Amino acid sequence: MIRQLKLRHWLLMVMALSLLVFTHPLQHSQAQDGGTTFPITITDATGNDVTIESIDAIASGSGDVTEIIAALGFEDNLVGIDISSTYPEGLLDRIPEIGFARRLAVEPIAAVNPTVFFCTETCSPASVFDQLRALNIPVVIIPDNSESGIELPLEKITMVAAALGVPEQGEALRTQVAREIEWAKTAVANVTEEPTILFLYVRGRTLQLVSGTNTPAYDLIATVDGIDVGAAAGVVGYMPLSAEVMLNAYPEYIVMFQGSVDSAGGLDKVRELPGVGDTPAAQNDHILVFDDQFILGMSTRTGLAALALAAQVHPTMTWETEVAYPYSYTDATGTKISVESPVSVYATDETLLATVQELGFHTELVDTPVEGSLIIANQSADWANWREAGYTIVVVNDTADIPEIAAALGVPGRGEALIARKAAN
Repeated sequence: MIRQLKLRHWLLMVMALSLLVFTHPLQHSQAQDGGTTFPITITDATGNDVTIESIDAIASGSGDVTEIIAALGFEDNLVGIDISSTYPEGLLDRIPEIGFARRLAVEPIAAVNPTVFFCTETCSPASVFDQLRALNIPVVIIPDNSESGIELPLEKITMVAAALGVPEQGEALRTQVAREIEWAKTAVANVTEEPTILFLYVRGRTLQLVSGTNTPAYDLIATVDGIDVGAAAGVVGYMPLSAEVMLNAYPEYIVMFQGSVDSAGGLDKVRELPGVGDTPAAQNDHILVFDDQFILGMSTRTGLAALALAAQVHPTMTWETEVAYPYSYTDATGTKISVESPVSVYATDETLLATVQELGFHTELVDTPVEGSLIIANQSADWANWREAGYTIVVVNDTADIPEIAAALGVPGRGEALIARKAAN
């Protein structure tokens, strides 16, 4: 009898929610690239063919996906997000919360009346997806496979962009993120250290885990040429923290979420966890704390997160994470140029452009430069008119090498790292 009552309750709820969904007018939208007309059908990460009628009301059940949706220009289309959707900042202050990626429920998602719901392969429980499909809400599952390593964000971006009908914007964002991941790999090309690093996840007194292989932390640590001592100690996935595990790992650096530190009651309480206080990381104040979604979100900021971690664990890293503006440089014309913080950076030909991009700048070929921009020009380029127009022009030799271009951009250390990366490859 109890089971029958529960079934009856569920059917009534489905009917009510179905009525709510069907009263939402489906709008055949134009995607932002102006070229895609809905409905469209895509194949998601689970192999399901998903037909999307409209993207006017998007619900996202995972912070990494929310971040991509916003980066592609659809932040205003979001009608519901999960609690891990902390970037862009302030989203949770103005968009309804629909739960947490690992503990989803159909009711709060359906309540925001979405025209499409996005989540990842690690969202759960999977039964919620079937319940949403029963309500005629398309469900798009985005890849979240650890086998993809540090390149996982690129797969996510491609599929989200396809589902939103903006593959060209997706390719541009993918290129940007891929370039930033390459910067992180280049940054550690000439480091001398092999720092030992452990990721520690804490939720209060009941959940304390260390990570190893098959985790985003492992991929991030490998990207910055660190040694994941959880993996070296035999941890696969996650394992409960113990004094024995910590003694075997004995990390020089411990990486933690800010949320984990807050949950533990602060760094002093973290040091009191089993074995933590005896590690070099704790004794040398090398417990590194990052925003949760930033450091392991595996989304649009993954390359920047890797750079941030690399800067913390590699004292000999020459790659400047920021340019020290203003700086002065005497260019190939003998002119001493003072370079203030530019709005944008441009290059005058494809070869020069490629090197400038490898040195850590999202650069374009010069066409109609924005006021306040920096233009890196070859001697043979028509740079004089731009200088007369008031632009900051730094001229390099037509045969300029990496050190010259890096110095012209105020990042000689990046030049050293890039040379080392090219030599290693």
